Amino acid sequence: MRTLWYAGLLWLAGIVLFACQSGDLNVGQSVINPQELTVQSVDSVTIQTSTVMRTDSFLTSGDANIAVGYWNDAQVGKQSAQSFAALDYPGNSLVSQTNLRLDSLVLELGYSFTYGDTTSAFDMSVYRLSKPMPAQVYYSTSTIGYDTKPLMQNTFVPHQLSGTRLVQMRVPTDLAQGLYDKLISGEIADNITLNDFLAGFAFISKSTANTFVGFTTSPTVSGMRLYYHDTDVNKTAATLLFPITSLHFTKLQNDRTGTPLSALKNRSDAVSSRLTDRTTFVSVGAGLQTRIEFPYLNGFFRPETFADLNRALLIISPVRRDLLDNNPPPVGLQLYQTNNQNELIATIPGGTTGSDVAGAGYSIDRTALLLNDAYTIDLTYYIGQIIKKKALSQPLLLTIPSSSTGFTVKSLLQRVTLGDQLRPNDQVQLKLFMTSGT
Repeated sequence: MRTLWYAGLLWLAGIVLFACQSGDLNVGQSVINPQELTVQSVDSVTIQTSTVMRTDSFLTSGDANIAVGYWNDAQVGKQSAQSFAALDYPGNSLVSQTNLRLDSLVLELGYSFTYGDTTSAFDMSVYRLSKPMPAQVYYSTSTIGYDTKPLMQNTFVPHQLSGTRLVQMRVPTDLAQGLYDKLISGEIADNITLNDFLAGFAFISKSTANTFVGFTTSPTVSGMRLYYHDTDVNKTAATLLFPITSLHFTKLQNDRTGTPLSALKNRSDAVSSRLTDRTTFVSVGAGLQTRIEFPYLNGFFRPETFADLNRALLIISPVRRDLLDNNPPPVGLQLYQTNNQNELIATIPGGTTGSDVAGAGYSIDRTALLLNDAYTIDLTYYIGQIIKKKALSQPLLLTIPSSSTGFTVKSLLQRVTLGDQLRPNDQVQLKLFMTSGT
């Protein structure tokens, strides 16, 4: 009978909280009078946030894209992206041809994404690698030697949409003619002989605007394209693309010198949001995560008439200018249990039953006059266990979840700034909805 009474109480509490739902409000009145139930909303739970360091290297070879660019933030520091790629030898029938003429050799890179400023000029230089790249896996911390003088250079305004646009740079004539002659003579006939002649390229930007440009490594789009024509009466034009598909990687470098986050020396270090303009940060490629703590939740006072926790929502607000900026927050964030070393221990149970993972996708209210966006994480089960003294509140880490194949180059570059509980706008809040008797 006690089980039946408790089930009826929870069912009626749901009716009070979600009055818009359909159902017969008279059902269950013989158990408890619904007029004796009230729903209380509490959003004053203390939340402490800080930024912590996650130093790691990430596999970037084999990714569908390479990236180049630079980012500078007064709170976070500097980040640069450089890329390296070798050329693949394409099958062809140029050997011993005498009726062909070289037109040009052009490096062509197809846009994949742009992140950040797309209004300022972007400077990109291409350097010749000092020696062939070994066939191995490469990480975000790997590097390859390259010449000190750039082979090619181009300044352009990045396009926000990829489409079929290309960044093109003409290869110097002497190098183009040398490659063409060795193709005709058969001296270059495979990847080994091609890379012995031209080991590959390093792509580096010296621009200071906050911009990252991603280029596809599709074998039909990006690479070095040879333009030539037949010397017959029709002068038929043709091309041959040397892709950069098989061997490439992106290198990331971070420098927090002179910023509040320069205090992050060890995994156990944390910089309070009080020291970073009431904000914290999440950026996998920059090695940053947000630590969230509810320091007084273990001693949360439950009213004597407390019936149950209906909903607990952690609302996390990004700090953004407007919807038109080209550095959108990550599509999703996830909470993990952590320790004093700020390690990812385990996922946090989410939803009302704890069967879900505590995470959320980025959402925007596009009908609002002002920017209204947030990550809303359902922590009903997790917070309920703490309030009922069945579990202790543990420090949490908020970060970008990785897929089964790890992080992409694009996801490594994405970043988000999050407001803390005392920031004038874009605050983090824990909202509790509780049912109590009168």
